[in-house]
Amino acid sequence: MVSFRNLIVSALALAAPIAAQASPADVVKNIQAITQKSQALQAPAQSINLINGPLILIGQGPFPQIIVGFTDIVSSATTYITQMQGMAPVPAGAPADAIFDAFREFVRVHQALLNILIGKAGLFETVPFIGQPIASVLRQIENVVDTIAFALIDTVESRAKDLQGQASALGNTLDLAVNRYQGIANVKRSLRFAPREIAAEA
Repeated sequence: MVSFRNLIVSALALAAPIAAQASPADVVKNIQAITQKSQALQAPAQSINLINGPLILIGQGPFPQIIVGFTDIVSSATTYITQMQGMAPVPAGAPADAIFDAFREFVRVHQALLNILIGKAGLFETVPFIGQPIASVLRQIENVVDTIAFALIDTVESRAKDLQGQASALGNTLDLAVNRYQGIANVKRSLRFAPREIAAEA
């Protein structure tokens, strides 16, 4: 005879994975949450200038705030990705469309933020210590965005092509941003070797 206690334990064991799985509404809410985090970084990014940008060296100015914000997005997104593991496929219909719409809005907002940063990069072509920390955190964002996109494409097959298009567009902008700030970081090496080249020519 099976005890009542064993029945309860078995029922809880079966219910645990189900409770942990995200619903389509959860996915939409989670995407909207990281969209809001990205939106909040646009004002600090817009405030970057030649005076406050180099303050990153002493942990001040807008760049540290942006790095912390990006790190928060990576952390939150990683949690949301974990919640999506084992999620049931979302069939065509309103829930699938809502997930796509949320992701498209995230892409729009995040591209706007990245384009601001890309524009500001030109101010610091001779300030190499700014480039590396920004390029590094942007790579983290790039990795987590790729993971989210793959998870969504696998889960929402009816909008897979549309999701892939949005992910590719955002990936291109991320690549450009990483390259711009990595280019600033590489200036340090160029400046280091410049005196030797000049001396050799002399």
